[in-house]
Amino acid sequence: MLTIEKIKSEFSYVGGYHGTDTFEGHGDFCEIYFRCKGQQLQQEQIDIYNQFKKSYKSYLQEIESYISRTLTNSEKRKSGIIQQADLMFDVIEIPLDNNKYDLVLVCGKSYKSSFFFIRSIDIRVEFKNWSIKTIQRKKDTTEPNE
Repeated sequence: MLTIEKIKSEFSYVGGYHGTDTFEGHGDFCEIYFRCKGQQLQQEQIDIYNQFKKSYKSYLQEIESYISRTLTNSEKRKSGIIQQADLMFDVIEIPLDNNKYDLVLVCGKSYKSSFFFIRSIDIRVEFKNWSIKTIQRKKDTTEPNE
């Protein structure tokens, strides 16, 4: 469980607090960003992250289902390989006072499309009040979903 004190002592600060965490079976590490003003974190941000850390497995089926539904024609030929690939958590952002979402998860899957090439499926998942508000597959996962 993260606390404000732990974040301030273990995370680096550059316009917000940045650190890493692990989610078993979803990559070696995930970058965590807490957005803030003047190095001031809100307890609500910490609570949102801690709740997500406890319950993230409950969202996996919906994310996996979305990926399966949005495969391109060429990806459908590799659907078995894609289904078996691990869903990697890349970035979690907890914004400050955002009306549209209170947590963003950037995740995805990588798979071999041919002998030499590895392709990626990148997903941005926006959460509001502990439920998935939007999921979008996109090239630029830094841009909000529509």
